[in-house]
Amino acid sequence: MSNFIEQSKIEEILYKADIVSVIDSYVPLKKVGSRYKAPCPFHREKDPSFIVTPEKNIFHCFGCGAGGNAIHFIMRIENLPFVEAVRLLADRYHVELDHTANKQVIARNNLQKRIYEINKEAANFYYTQARTSLRALAYLQKRGLSVETVKEFGIGYADDTWDTLTNRLLKKYNKNDLIKAGLIMKASKSDRLYDRFRDRLLFPIQDISGRVLGFGGRALEDAALPKYLNTSETPVYVKGKHLYNFNRAKFHCKDTGYLILTEGYMDAVSLAAGGIKNTIASLGTALTPLQASLIKQYVSTVYLAYDNDEAGIAAALKNALILDEKDIEAKIIVWNDCKDPDEYIRKHGKEKLLALLPGALDYYQFRLFRLKQSFTEDNSENKAKFARQALTILTGVADAIRFEGYLNTVSEISGIATGILKEQLQRYRQRGARSARFKPSAKNKVKQGSLVAQEHLLNILSSDSDSYEKYKRRIQSLTFEPGILQDTLQYIIQCYEEKKNFLASEYISFIKNQNDVEYLSEILLSPSPKSDIVGFIDKIEIENMYEKIAEETKRCDEALRRNDAVKANVHLQNINALKKNVEQIKGGITHYEKKS
Repeated sequence: MSNFIEQSKIEEILYKADIVSVIDSYVPLKKVGSRYKAPCPFHREKDPSFIVTPEKNIFHCFGCGAGGNAIHFIMRIENLPFVEAVRLLADRYHVELDHTANKQVIARNNLQKRIYEINKEAANFYYTQARTSLRALAYLQKRGLSVETVKEFGIGYADDTWDTLTNRLLKKYNKNDLIKAGLIMKASKSDRLYDRFRDRLLFPIQDISGRVLGFGGRALEDAALPKYLNTSETPVYVKGKHLYNFNRAKFHCKDTGYLILTEGYMDAVSLAAGGIKNTIASLGTALTPLQASLIKQYVSTVYLAYDNDEAGIAAALKNALILDEKDIEAKIIVWNDCKDPDEYIRKHGKEKLLALLPGALDYYQFRLFRLKQSFTEDNSENKAKFARQALTILTGVADAIRFEGYLNTVSEISGIATGILKEQLQRYRQRGARSARFKPSAKNKVKQGSLVAQEHLLNILSSDSDSYEKYKRRIQSLTFEPGILQDTLQYIIQCYEEKKNFLASEYISFIKNQNDVEYLSEILLSPSPKSDIVGFIDKIEIENMYEKIAEETKRCDEALRRNDAVKANVHLQNINALKKNVEQIKGGITHYEKKS
């Protein structure tokens, strides 16, 4: 960030740009106590969950997760990159910006601009090719894609020659830029240049603002390999960050309240052409948490319209879990007589496809549905097998209300009473708990209770230097979850040791990862009782000691395997000392108090 604009200028903007006035100019805020509330401008909601805290100069939506300072709000509401958002606020609040001339950053930005221009020209050329090539026109007609649809999506065609695009673009652009854009390839054993895409229908991949990032190519011959070929990662296109057709679908999902997610661009185009405009695609890759976060900014429900084969079903289940982790309701559409959404909408039309949505199944419902399908004969033995296998699926369900619904489904199918099913499930869970005691914990994995304690302690310390001074000896010895939690703790400690205030809004401006910004804003705006600070420190300290005990135990075992009794004894003494400290903390006596 400082490569573009001096950090002192960002701090001046955040000081002058009162977050309440910034946000209130877009969304009417209502004061509730010392905070302000409003319906979130980034997703649909009935009850306001969008909170603004002037004291910390940050905002957070507890519905969709959006959060940060005034700059982050402008980035979202105006759909601007960081520098442009800073410039907008600087103009609005009369702050003169001194841009630093970092040659590397300027060169990267200029390259990105050139690639955007190259991609736009290539997209126009491919589109013209699609309208004039008899081969392409025949294929488009075969797939039921009208002239209007081809124009709306800018669908193009790359002919089967090796250098049509290369020769055209070299007249205007540098060959290195063309290679970096992913449109031109260089032969490995010579300087010969050739087109990356040949004899393919091309779908421009665009970002949310409509800029062309790259292309997805579909072979006209099914026997051709690979069948689908996308632009490789470039300075403007990063796999797993963008979603096909999102730049158009974002305008339609506000009315429906949901998005339909398909596997590929062909399915997305078919559904959109059929009248279902709120359709997107994951560009042939598994859905990423970053893509799920982008979806969450617009909707809270997603219907997965994936192929009705084993690969499609596996991908749908995997992506349903990723969406669920982001608190997005994920429903898998069940196709009755078709292999994919493209075939279904062409065969049955828009209304019948939309009629499938109420019957779409969530992750666990779909797994139970598939399990039931695997038993072809309806007899008591198969019903018992179904029940046992279904219960192993349901052991991971945390939501009690949803769990009851799933259990009732298992009971109806198997004919076994829910009480008996619950008893059997309890045995499975106890068996799993017993085996888990003997499994080593994953490296760096923090227990939920300790993680919650870390979040609460950060919140308290962010605005209470007195608490830090009172318990700083213990706080300085704590180890938090690596990443944003540990980094924030160390920054707070540094501020207080230097007799400075911790300014949340300014600190957040240092953070590059948007997910970290939103996570931290949620932590800092959640309620955390100061009276429980000792309990939070105790919880984290005990967890740290358990991790040290596990490490000492591992070293002790290694020493014993080497027949090194002296070192084994040292580790054993360390283990006993750590266990004693744990018991003292549980008893209300810290090992620091014991030493003093």
